[in-house]
Amino acid sequence: MKLFLAEVLIIVSAPLVSGSKLRTCNATKIKPLEGQAIKKLLQLAGVSDPSAFVQIINSGFTIGANPELLPEATDAAYSSVPAKDGKSGDTAFPFGKMKALATVGEYDVCTGDNIVGVPDGLGAYLFDDETVRVVVQSESYGPLVYESRPYYVNGGSASYTGSHVQYVDYDRLRLSKLMESNATAAKAFKQSGSVIETSYNLRGQLVGKRNATGPTKMGAHDSNVDIDGNYVVALTPSKADWIMQSLCSAHLEHRHQWGPGIGMEDTSFVTNEEWFRYTNNANVIGLPAHVVDLKTKTAYAIGAFSLGGFEKIVELNPQHKDYVIFSLAGYNGEFGNPFPLTAKNAMGKRDDGSNYIWTENVHPARIYVGVKGKMEDGSQAPATDFLARNGLRYGQIYGFATELATHRDTFHINATNGAKVTGKWLKGQWRWNGTVLPFIYDSSWDYQNQPVNYFGTNYTFWNARGKNLKGFKCEHNTPDPRPNLTGFAQGSTMGYFGHYYVEDVKAILNAANGNLPAEFPASYYVYQGFKNVTSQIELGGKGMTANGLSAKVNQAGGPFSEFRAVDGLEIISSKEGLRLVIQEDSGNAFGERSFLTSVLEHADDGKELTYYFIGQSGGSRNTRSGVARVGIPAGSNIGGQAHEFSGVYDLSGLLASNRHRNWVVSAADAGYKKRAADASISTNDKYLLFGLQSHDQTAGVIKLFGADRGGQWLLFKPNLPA
Repeated sequence: MKLFLAEVLIIVSAPLVSGSKLRTCNATKIKPLEGQAIKKLLQLAGVSDPSAFVQIINSGFTIGANPELLPEATDAAYSSVPAKDGKSGDTAFPFGKMKALATVGEYDVCTGDNIVGVPDGLGAYLFDDETVRVVVQSESYGPLVYESRPYYVNGGSASYTGSHVQYVDYDRLRLSKLMESNATAAKAFKQSGSVIETSYNLRGQLVGKRNATGPTKMGAHDSNVDIDGNYVVALTPSKADWIMQSLCSAHLEHRHQWGPGIGMEDTSFVTNEEWFRYTNNANVIGLPAHVVDLKTKTAYAIGAFSLGGFEKIVELNPQHKDYVIFSLAGYNGEFGNPFPLTAKNAMGKRDDGSNYIWTENVHPARIYVGVKGKMEDGSQAPATDFLARNGLRYGQIYGFATELATHRDTFHINATNGAKVTGKWLKGQWRWNGTVLPFIYDSSWDYQNQPVNYFGTNYTFWNARGKNLKGFKCEHNTPDPRPNLTGFAQGSTMGYFGHYYVEDVKAILNAANGNLPAEFPASYYVYQGFKNVTSQIELGGKGMTANGLSAKVNQAGGPFSEFRAVDGLEIISSKEGLRLVIQEDSGNAFGERSFLTSVLEHADDGKELTYYFIGQSGGSRNTRSGVARVGIPAGSNIGGQAHEFSGVYDLSGLLASNRHRNWVVSAADAGYKKRAADASISTNDKYLLFGLQSHDQTAGVIKLFGADRGGQWLLFKPNLPA
């Protein structure tokens, strides 16, 4: 009998409680792990050094107990704080305070559950009126990098390695006071666990065990197999049936977050597999998104968004009770496999008579419009159908198209705040019909042809470098939270970002009367072009880097005066207006950067945004991370790889109370109450949830737990100048 680590911890820890009830475990009464029986169990689990493991467990490294921070305000070479393994650096951040909520390597002493890294997309909702449930996923890659511990779905009939989606519950009152106290987050911690307990594939089948000797005919995890069910990933997991591959960013969508009856019907965590590596000549299906019903802990693979893989998917304001709208961002086919291209061209040419090129990063900004309550053929769905109820079966993808001859990446070179592009949201040829087909039939190819109904015109999809060249990747998108507007901001790995609008939405959807519109008017405004930003950055006296330069420049091979690889991007709504949190993922050897902007505006008035330095983290030449190999927890840093801030969520509305000390938002409230509460709170009174990845931390307790790579999620309370 071989037990995995999570199973061992459950055996030796306090009993679990089932269902939706919070556990009553008293961690202080749990006896330390000791004795030959425990060592034997650990040996069965594959732990090579049981005594070291027992010592780590008994050290009290429970979720939230660690006060030390991975990010720093300035490099240790320019700080009075020494670089010491397991300890914080300079935490006198110039424009706010940070506190760790959870660290990879921590564990729940009552359930045996442990945090799996590297943390990425995250969000939160009220489990009940006394509990804030934080949902965080790991961007893990299974055997393609490090094989994380398995988790089990569908009653134990199937297992996944790779990315996990986990929750941690915090006491609402204690969490709301955490930044003003000296307590660690362990004082607010209640319990943790896995978010996904039931998993469906694209065909609506429960995911089952992988057939190790042939095709899996029923219950295959679609991203891992070809159209016949044959396993076609470059490497095979040793501890699980399937790989949940690279759940990158994600967005937690509250039910009816745009108004009474407007928006998704169920509070959901919208996540996505991002990229994969397949064997040669694999006739792959592609990478679906996964929408998790948080009430039932059920994950549904989604075909209606297309199957090119995504960076992030966010819900927009549909301004109509019968529709949903999402913004889609991502690679569009980062598979490392040329076979589908050959097969695609064997089927026929593009509408200009030339061959297709590979789809990766050949696409415009995209939105999905879905009709609630309909099946893929437009017929009425049963009210119990989760996908149909939330508009995820019958829908259409639209791409941003324009008559502008200049491609998107070129347009942004030296573009200034307020530069505008007028266009339309137009359809491609593809629409999901509920039938699982090979990737060669996917929407991802549509953007090399002209939009439907516009053949022979000057309208083309506004791709990064046109239809014949791969451009820079579309990274994070973030919804415009203002009422009566439909739009989103989006960034690029080139280093620019701006704001897209979907116009006349309410009138067009009213006229469509339950059908899918032909098009929408569109406009786009630049916030930041690919240009020198050093004069726009405020460091607040911090941000020194190990080589004597500063965080005013990006040093991913540079120094560069422009932003590089803008990845994380999230609009924060406040009493003062909208701001953006910016998180780079550039491979900066001296520490990856994060910023909070001045209030957003895109008037063409010669004014540019200001960027307030939040902090930096990691880097192979950073004094703490790269040279001294500081890890948190201690003993985890193997060196040589970057960190990355990734994921932002505004907790403020969930923690806000009125002058009578009553909560502003209750667990029974629809999501628009939370959005209104967020908008009423000043920036400097915000509690912002941040994710931070540390790819250099794979040793010590992280390795023993099968927790992939390190990282933290953090609370940040801004303190910007007036």
